[in-house]
Amino acid sequence: MASKTTASAILVLMLTAFISAGCGGNTPDKQAEGKKSIVTSDTILSGMCESLLPAESFTAAAILPPGQCPGHYDVKLSDLARVKKADLVISFVNMPFMQDVERDADREIRIDTQGRNWMAPPFYVEGLKLLADRLSGPFPEHAGRIAGGRDRAMREVAEKDRALGEKIRRAGIAPMGVIASSMLRGPLEWMGCRIAGEYGRPESISAREIASLIRIGRESGAALIVDNLQSGPEAGKGIAEALKVPHVVIANFPSENGYLATLEENVDAVLAAGRM
Repeated sequence: MASKTTASAILVLMLTAFISAGCGGNTPDKQAEGKKSIVTSDTILSGMCESLLPAESFTAAAILPPGQCPGHYDVKLSDLARVKKADLVISFVNMPFMQDVERDADREIRIDTQGRNWMAPPFYVEGLKLLADRLSGPFPEHAGRIAGGRDRAMREVAEKDRALGEKIRRAGIAPMGVIASSMLRGPLEWMGCRIAGEYGRPESISAREIASLIRIGRESGAALIVDNLQSGPEAGKGIAEALKVPHVVIANFPSENGYLATLEENVDAVLAAGRM
């Protein structure tokens, strides 16, 4: 306990020096614009904020880079500085790295997804509604704009959902049996896949579990192994080789191209692999 306390004290001192040196992450130009700064745990939430909040009044940026795993990310001094200066911090409750970030409860929104993966369109829409309601509390003067952004984003997601659903139907691969990262269950089930087996992060998979998944794959006729880009893009590669089926990697967080583009990239990757 003492060593942890000492480490925390050192981190606070380093952060203070970092901010005092003018390296806090918000540039003078940004501050001069007079916009409110929103810092989020990840790109799902930052993308939603950009859809919901008026761009002339707010900026939104994620701590977690889109290609990195929340369980392995090490918080940087620049992250801590951005959080300290932010007008509002928004995070999912199950983000491990956020435990290392000191936050002000009066400037924070914490969101519990109830185990749902917001990369699946139905859950993304639920998330938009939830976040819009939560944002209207600290920013009541923008409630009308937030509601408008919510409705617009919901229409865009519904349109993409229909288009991708039709693409999946025409491909004729559903219901395809897959073995996949447990974090991808929601998006894969939305695509029409049948989850025959699933596994966690690479460091937690035992040799016995791999052998069991190979057996399950053979017995169930699994046609595809799907890995999570963020948690381990090669976690299931050995299983795919043993079963002699395609191996594909999809994203569990939006890329720099945004949610809708990442969703379509995921679908295209699964469909392409499913046709092999």
